[in-house]
Amino acid sequence: MRVLISSLSLAVAALSISTTMARAEVPFFNATCPGRIEVHADEGGPIYVDGREATLKRFNENYYEARSGGVTISLTIRPDGTPDVSYTGKGRKNGVCQIKGARGDGMKQSRDARSKPKRHRSADVSMGALPDQCRREATEEFDVRPSDVTTNMAFRSGERIVVQGNFPERGRTTFFNCWFDGDGNFLSVN
Repeated sequence: MRVLISSLSLAVAALSISTTMARAEVPFFNATCPGRIEVHADEGGPIYVDGREATLKRFNENYYEARSGGVTISLTIRPDGTPDVSYTGKGRKNGVCQIKGARGDGMKQSRDARSKPKRHRSADVSMGALPDQCRREATEEFDVRPSDVTTNMAFRSGERIVVQGNFPERGRTTFFNCWFDGDGNFLSVN
Protein backbone atom coordinates (compact mmCIF):
# COMPACT_ATOMS: atom_id res chain seq x y z
CA MET A 1 0.00 0.00 0.00
CA ARG A 2 2.85 2.42 0.83
CA VAL A 3 4.50 1.71 -2.52
CA LEU A 4 1.23 2.52 -4.32
CA ILE A 5 0.82 5.82 -2.45
CA SER A 6 4.47 6.75 -3.12
CA SER A 7 4.07 5.92 -6.82
CA LEU A 8 0.88 7.97 -6.99
CA SER A 9 2.57 10.93 -5.28
CA LEU A 10 5.50 10.69 -7.68
CA ALA A 11 3.15 10.60 -10.69
CA VAL A 12 1.24 13.67 -9.45
CA ALA A 13 4.54 15.54 -8.88
CA ALA A 14 5.76 14.62 -12.38
CA LEU A 15 2.48 15.79 -13.91
CA SER A 16 2.73 19.11 -12.03
CA ILE A 17 6.27 19.65 -13.28
CA SER A 18 5.36 18.88 -16.90
CA THR A 19 2.41 21.28 -16.74
CA THR A 20 4.65 24.03 -15.40
CA MET A 21 7.27 23.35 -18.06
CA ALA A 22 4.62 23.56 -20.80
CA ARG A 23 3.97 27.18 -19.91
CA ALA A 24 7.58 28.14 -19.22
CA GLU A 25 8.75 28.09 -22.83
CA VAL A 26 5.99 30.04 -24.57
CA PRO A 27 7.53 33.30 -25.85
CA PHE A 28 5.86 36.70 -25.75
CA PHE A 29 4.24 37.66 -29.08
CA ASN A 30 1.23 39.24 -30.80
CA ALA A 31 -0.04 37.92 -34.12
CA THR A 32 -2.91 38.34 -36.56
CA CYS A 33 -4.20 35.30 -38.44
CA PRO A 34 -6.34 35.27 -41.60
CA GLY A 35 -9.98 35.93 -40.81
CA ARG A 36 -8.94 38.71 -38.37
CA ILE A 37 -8.09 36.26 -35.59
CA GLU A 38 -5.97 38.03 -32.96
CA VAL A 39 -3.47 36.01 -30.92
CA HIS A 40 -1.54 37.25 -27.87
CA ALA A 41 0.89 35.26 -25.72
CA ASP A 42 2.51 36.36 -22.51
CA GLU A 43 6.00 35.04 -21.88
CA GLY A 44 5.49 31.68 -20.21
CA GLY A 45 1.81 31.65 -21.21
CA PRO A 46 -1.09 31.83 -21.35
CA ILE A 47 -2.09 32.31 -24.99
CA TYR A 48 -5.18 34.38 -25.82
CA VAL A 49 -7.26 33.94 -28.98
CA ASP A 50 -9.49 36.93 -29.73
CA GLY A 51 -9.10 38.08 -26.13
CA ARG A 52 -10.08 34.76 -24.54
CA GLU A 53 -7.59 32.52 -22.76
CA ALA A 54 -7.04 29.36 -24.79
CA THR A 55 -6.38 25.84 -23.55
CA LEU A 56 -2.65 25.22 -24.01
CA LYS A 57 -1.16 21.83 -24.85
CA ARG A 58 2.57 21.15 -25.11
CA PHE A 59 3.69 18.47 -27.57
CA ASN A 60 7.43 19.01 -27.13
CA GLU A 61 9.76 21.87 -26.14
CA ASN A 62 9.32 23.52 -29.56
CA TYR A 63 5.65 22.92 -30.40
CA TYR A 64 2.40 23.97 -28.67
CA GLU A 65 -1.26 24.16 -29.58
CA ALA A 66 -3.76 26.57 -28.08
CA ARG A 67 -7.49 25.94 -28.58
CA SER A 68 -10.34 28.38 -28.13
CA GLY A 69 -13.77 28.69 -29.72
CA GLY A 70 -13.19 26.26 -32.58
CA VAL A 71 -9.80 27.75 -33.46
CA THR A 72 -6.49 25.94 -32.97
CA ILE A 73 -3.33 28.04 -32.87
CA SER A 74 -0.13 26.11 -33.66
CA LEU A 75 3.02 27.61 -32.14
CA THR A 76 6.45 26.45 -33.24
CA ILE A 77 9.52 27.88 -31.51
CA ARG A 78 12.46 28.32 -33.89
CA PRO A 79 16.01 27.53 -32.68
CA ASP A 80 16.64 31.28 -32.22
CA GLY A 81 13.60 31.48 -29.90
CA THR A 82 11.30 33.36 -32.29
CA PRO A 83 7.76 32.09 -32.84
CA ASP A 84 6.09 30.72 -35.97
CA VAL A 85 2.30 30.81 -35.66
CA SER A 86 -0.42 29.26 -37.81
CA TYR A 87 -4.08 28.47 -37.28
CA THR A 88 -6.80 25.99 -38.15
CA GLY A 89 -10.38 27.18 -37.82
CA LYS A 90 -13.89 25.97 -38.36
CA GLY A 91 -14.45 24.13 -41.62
CA ARG A 92 -10.70 23.32 -41.76
CA LYS A 93 -9.81 26.88 -42.70
CA ASN A 94 -6.12 27.43 -42.06
CA GLY A 95 -3.24 29.75 -42.69
CA VAL A 96 -0.04 31.37 -41.48
CA CYS A 97 -0.33 34.15 -38.92
CA GLN A 98 1.56 37.44 -39.16
CA ILE A 99 3.71 38.19 -36.10
CA LYS A 100 3.13 41.83 -35.11
CA GLY A 101 5.51 41.92 -32.18
CA ALA A 102 7.80 39.59 -30.27
CA ARG A 103 10.66 40.03 -27.88
CA GLY A 104 14.24 39.73 -29.00
CA ASP A 105 15.83 39.96 -32.40
CA GLY A 106 12.91 38.20 -34.06
CA MET A 107 10.65 41.23 -33.61
CA LYS A 108 9.11 42.10 -36.94
CA GLN A 109 8.16 45.69 -37.60
CA SER A 110 6.05 47.03 -40.37
CA ARG A 111 7.88 49.09 -42.98
CA ASP A 112 5.97 52.11 -41.75
CA ALA A 113 7.29 51.61 -38.21
CA ARG A 114 10.90 51.32 -39.40
CA SER A 115 10.76 54.41 -41.57
CA LYS A 116 9.28 56.71 -38.92
CA PRO A 117 11.71 59.07 -37.26
CA LYS A 118 12.35 58.62 -33.56
CA ARG A 119 10.22 60.72 -31.31
CA HIS A 120 12.01 61.73 -28.16
CA ARG A 121 10.73 62.23 -24.67
CA SER A 122 12.20 64.95 -22.54
CA ALA A 123 14.80 63.92 -19.97
CA ASP A 124 12.46 64.66 -17.05
CA VAL A 125 9.66 62.28 -18.19
CA SER A 126 9.50 59.03 -16.21
CA MET A 127 8.62 55.54 -17.39
CA GLY A 128 5.18 56.22 -15.94
CA ALA A 129 4.50 58.63 -18.82
CA LEU A 130 5.32 56.08 -21.55
CA PRO A 131 1.86 54.38 -21.53
CA ASP A 132 0.27 57.74 -22.45
CA GLN A 133 2.77 58.22 -25.27
CA CYS A 134 2.06 54.67 -26.42
CA ARG A 135 -1.68 55.42 -26.43
CA ARG A 136 -1.09 58.47 -28.65
CA GLU A 137 1.11 56.47 -31.04
CA ALA A 138 -1.42 53.60 -31.24
CA THR A 139 -4.28 56.03 -31.83
CA GLU A 140 -2.41 57.43 -34.83
CA GLU A 141 -1.11 54.09 -36.14
CA PHE A 142 -4.37 52.12 -35.91
CA ASP A 143 -6.82 55.02 -36.46
CA VAL A 144 -8.78 54.44 -33.24
CA ARG A 145 -10.13 56.78 -30.59
CA PRO A 146 -7.83 57.36 -27.58
CA SER A 147 -10.66 56.37 -25.22
CA ASP A 148 -10.77 52.91 -26.86
CA VAL A 149 -7.06 52.23 -26.29
CA THR A 150 -5.89 50.51 -23.10
CA THR A 151 -2.18 50.52 -22.25
CA ASN A 152 -0.32 48.73 -19.47
CA MET A 153 2.66 49.86 -17.40
CA ALA A 154 6.04 50.15 -19.13
CA PHE A 155 8.63 47.46 -18.44
CA ARG A 156 12.17 46.73 -19.55
CA SER A 157 12.82 43.95 -22.04
CA GLY A 158 16.55 43.59 -22.49
CA GLU A 159 17.90 46.95 -23.61
CA ARG A 160 14.48 48.22 -24.65
CA ILE A 161 11.31 49.33 -22.92
CA VAL A 162 7.92 47.99 -23.99
CA VAL A 163 4.34 49.05 -23.29
CA GLN A 164 1.63 46.53 -24.16
CA GLY A 165 -1.84 47.62 -25.11
CA ASN A 166 -5.08 46.68 -26.81
CA PHE A 167 -8.28 48.05 -28.29
CA PRO A 168 -11.62 46.56 -29.36
CA GLU A 169 -12.10 46.12 -33.08
CA ARG A 170 -15.21 44.59 -34.66
CA GLY A 171 -16.08 42.52 -31.60
CA ARG A 172 -12.51 41.30 -31.06
CA THR A 173 -9.50 42.54 -29.16
CA THR A 174 -6.42 43.74 -31.06
CA PHE A 175 -3.16 43.64 -29.09
CA PHE A 176 -0.11 45.79 -29.83
CA ASN A 177 3.27 46.78 -28.41
CA CYS A 178 5.00 50.14 -28.24
CA TRP A 179 8.78 49.83 -28.25
CA PHE A 180 11.11 52.43 -26.77
CA ASP A 181 14.90 52.41 -26.52
CA GLY A 182 16.55 52.15 -23.10
CA ASP A 183 16.32 55.93 -22.63
CA GLY A 184 12.59 56.02 -23.38
CA ASN A 185 12.80 57.30 -26.97
CA PHE A 186 9.92 55.96 -29.09
CA LEU A 187 10.93 53.38 -31.72
CA SER A 188 7.81 51.70 -33.08
CA VAL A 189 4.30 50.41 -32.49
CA ASN A 190 3.18 47.07 -33.91
